[in-house]
Amino acid sequence: MAILLDFLVQNYVLLIMLTGMYLLTSFDVYLDRFKIFKLRCTLLMLLGLVIFDHIELRLRLLDHFTLWRVLFSALCYSLRPAIVMMLVFLTRKSISRMFCIPAALNMLIAFSAFFTDISYGFSERNEFYRGALGMTPYVVTAFYVLMLYIVSIRGLARGSGEEEGVVLFLAVAASVAMLIAAYDHDEIINLLFTAELLLYYLYVYAQFTKRDQLTGLFNRQSFFGDLEKSRGTVSGIISIDMNELKWLNDTFGHAAGDKALSAIAEQLGCSAGARDRLYRIGGDEFIMICRGHSHEEMQALIESMRQNVTQAGYSCAFGLSGEGTVEEMIRQADFRMYADKARIKAENAAQNGPLHLR
Repeated sequence: MAILLDFLVQNYVLLIMLTGMYLLTSFDVYLDRFKIFKLRCTLLMLLGLVIFDHIELRLRLLDHFTLWRVLFSALCYSLRPAIVMMLVFLTRKSISRMFCIPAALNMLIAFSAFFTDISYGFSERNEFYRGALGMTPYVVTAFYVLMLYIVSIRGLARGSGEEEGVVLFLAVAASVAMLIAAYDHDEIINLLFTAELLLYYLYVYAQFTKRDQLTGLFNRQSFFGDLEKSRGTVSGIISIDMNELKWLNDTFGHAAGDKALSAIAEQLGCSAGARDRLYRIGGDEFIMICRGHSHEEMQALIESMRQNVTQAGYSCAFGLSGEGTVEEMIRQADFRMYADKARIKAENAAQNGPLHLR
């Protein structure tokens, strides 16, 4: 009972954070289920690390060697790099299974301590010593931290922005924690991992206040917020409106309309550049903020989006403006979009029938 009480007192804050995050994921209806699964696996791994660390610390105080210390040391050495690996998995939609190989090899080396001291070992007096491969857990952890740096810097170089900035911050924090842990302060690692998971979860969850739930695009609130933050970098505004959504809803039902809006959002996004940002600001209304484009490049962007949407079996009207203030761009882009809609409607009427949408 005293051992359990000691564990709870020493790790109370960590346990509250881990339990709280696990409960939050139970009530979460927004995040992708696979991302929730990865987050929960990481939380359970971190909980295991906290427990195993505490047991190993108590075994370290014994004046004689026991195989239990080998077991819990191996578990701790295996889990630390694996948790950093999971942080990388959390920030990426898909990663090759080959990415797990360093963590798997590290685990094999850690558990080899039952048979050989090539990684680490203990004397009869329970004194720890490191073998030829004793730095493997730290090297593998550094490898996964480096991967965090790479994915974040690549994203920032493409102009992706927010999430990559958060990932870069996590990588820097993990690097500092590794340096501190090198001076016999391993306890900071568990607290750091927990804080990083909480920070990333809160960031991802906050994104849902900025996004449209149907299409995954940024919403109207995000549009006006982004305009305020980046007025000086806007090179143009493209106003986009789906054609015949009402006809599609009335003919095939609202599920077909929702499917069409999602498909159009995907096709529009395929043409957007790294610095462009697409929003759904109304029922069938979309708008794009363009940055760093010439007028000719934005015209080519519209043609690419129009072609993609048409190939998907739908139709949109487009309007572009790159002159004046941001407010003037929006008004002019809307005006030109409605002119394009009227042109499409007139052409369609001349062909004697409504638009043929999927």
